[in-house]
Amino acid sequence: MYILAIDGGGTKTSAVICDATGRIYAKVMTTRSNPTAMNAQFFEMTLHELMQQLRQQNEQIFEKICSCFVGMAGVKELHAEPIVEKIIRQYVQPTALMAIENDGLAALYAGTFGQPGIVQIAGTGAITIGYDENKVLHRIGGWGYLFDDKGSGYYIGMKALEAVFQSYDGRMQNTSLTQPILQHFHVESVEQLIACIYNDEHPRTNIAPLSKYVMHAVESGDAVATGIMDEACVDFYKAIKVCFHKMAWSKQVIQVVLAGGVFGNIDYFKENLQQLASNEPIKFEFKKANLEPIGGAVIGAFKQKGIQLDEAFGEVFNSYWKVL
Repeated sequence: MYILAIDGGGTKTSAVICDATGRIYAKVMTTRSNPTAMNAQFFEMTLHELMQQLRQQNEQIFEKICSCFVGMAGVKELHAEPIVEKIIRQYVQPTALMAIENDGLAALYAGTFGQPGIVQIAGTGAITIGYDENKVLHRIGGWGYLFDDKGSGYYIGMKALEAVFQSYDGRMQNTSLTQPILQHFHVESVEQLIACIYNDEHPRTNIAPLSKYVMHAVESGDAVATGIMDEACVDFYKAIKVCFHKMAWSKQVIQVVLAGGVFGNIDYFKENLQQLASNEPIKFEFKKANLEPIGGAVIGAFKQKGIQLDEAFGEVFNSYWKVL
């Protein structure tokens, strides 16, 4: 049995053809596929090229695809599911099952192996998604960098820049963030940062990568950076808690998957979030995903066929993913 899995976002898109053992028969990685961040023509062209590349890699297996799971950012918001399904249906057998979901569900499945739970995503942007026992999806946050992107790479990077400028002015205590950020932009003074930030690129592109320096500074004991990350943990926990209270849930433990580049130091976030949740009547089990989000999309595709995958699948899938 062979399935098609696609994980698409605002930065990149991954797609695989896979079997239930975790073996990958075709793999494509390409540009972004978030329809809210690109025009309709380019979005559709990206999907067509992706499907054509998969078919070219292994046409014999491609013809046997029986289930498709697409986790894609922006599709639900624009109600673009019919467009995505129409394109994919041009390539796969008419009997193939089809699911088109928010990419957050794939990220959740990558940590829970298809079970309900909560995923806190924090990459360039941030969003909290819960999938409950009634198979209902709940979304908290993720309204964009202008309004509500707390805990995202962009938000943390912005806070780092605020600290650098205010420290330079004398409005805040000194911080070790200044030097690595100057080096990042290849400048020698704080005044030169302005031209680097207010350039032709989108501010998220420039600012989100700075979040990694905040984590490095925390690990070195910088008080300003620690304050920024402590605030981010509080923001994450507020969103997770609100999401949970919207969910239908009967168990005593709920898995919370932490996904995205901000969570590089997973132990730091697990410890801080666990402390914030210590007085809750229900146990929050914070964890990092065992798989890349594309692996969660594979799990979703097999879930449609009534097949539950486990960690043995994950080990095989990860080995193929790394070498292909």
